[in-house]
Amino acid sequence: MRNLLKFGPFRLDVDRRLLFRNEEIVSLPPKALETLLVLVQHRGEVVSKEDLMNAIWPGAFVEEGNLSQNIHVLRRVLGETADEHRYIITVPGLGYRFVALVDVPEGDPDSTGGSGSSDRPITYPTSVRPGNLSEIVSWFCSSLQFQRCWMLPSAAVGVILVFGVLESLPVIARAFNNRGVQLQQRGEIKGAIEDYERALRLSSNYAEAHYNLADAYEEIPDYDRALGEYQKSIDADPKFYPAYNNLSRLYILRRKDYGAALELLDRALNQKPPEPSVRYSLYKNYGWANLELHHLGQAAENLNSALALDPDGGAAHCLLAKVLEAQERADFAFKEWEQCVAYSSQSEVESEWRNEAQEHLRKEAAY
Repeated sequence: MRNLLKFGPFRLDVDRRLLFRNEEIVSLPPKALETLLVLVQHRGEVVSKEDLMNAIWPGAFVEEGNLSQNIHVLRRVLGETADEHRYIITVPGLGYRFVALVDVPEGDPDSTGGSGSSDRPITYPTSVRPGNLSEIVSWFCSSLQFQRCWMLPSAAVGVILVFGVLESLPVIARAFNNRGVQLQQRGEIKGAIEDYERALRLSSNYAEAHYNLADAYEEIPDYDRALGEYQKSIDADPKFYPAYNNLSRLYILRRKDYGAALELLDRALNQKPPEPSVRYSLYKNYGWANLELHHLGQAAENLNSALALDPDGGAAHCLLAKVLEAQERADFAFKEWEQCVAYSSQSEVESEWRNEAQEHLRKEAAY
């Protein structure tokens, strides 16, 4: 029996890790889908940010901003607006709650192992390459169960088939992307990368596939390729905010290119993203880049803007403490170091920041 959870026009297939909107598979980054799964399975409950982070990235160091980006992606996919959250609500200072009614559709043949067509597993082409029409045609014919496709009248059928294949390319690209998501969730990174690349050969402006490919490259890790794919995701969809957050983080941490990070964050903030958690991550990274450039006044302003959006943002407290120390405002910095330690269990807090905070507090206690 397949574990299907239904809410609104959506169905979440727990076993296959797929989300459907009516009859169509919805493409989601792997970690965003895992976030949705945890929230739906704990529907009606407030799930803390810490519990979500531990469930989605067990034992891994990940910034809390990544969780915020997942929530933003989910709200975007679920069709929520800035003023109306029908599925996921933010409980300030606590976490998130899935509030929509969820049920398992008893009349759905697929929910009882029947042969309904809407959720049947997709048969994916395994060797589609751009420019190799014969492989696409071969897959297309086999999927339609044409036993003697080569015997069909070549002229008329050829024209129809080519147009049909061209129309089906975005569908095939989504299929490859979705299979890549499943492979990545199972830890099969090499296979996931190959499927994301196949999706992009068929649909080069597929923002989510570029983002997923970048995320997979980070796991290898291959940060140079990840940087390139995050940029392509933004080029394909200028409002794909998770890519801005991850790309700016890589510019700061890996490239030490703080100017590029600021330019990127400016571009994102100028679009006025409605989700507070998205703006928090952008302002936090903005302050981080300005701190590295020793633009201390601007950094303090950015980090205070981030904390106004999320007072429990551990990374912003740690970074603000570093700014205040650099400004020789030790009395004010002390409070922020305390907050840094208090929120040090958050995955977005770098271990070196936590150690620095503890050292400052020890010195203060010695006096």
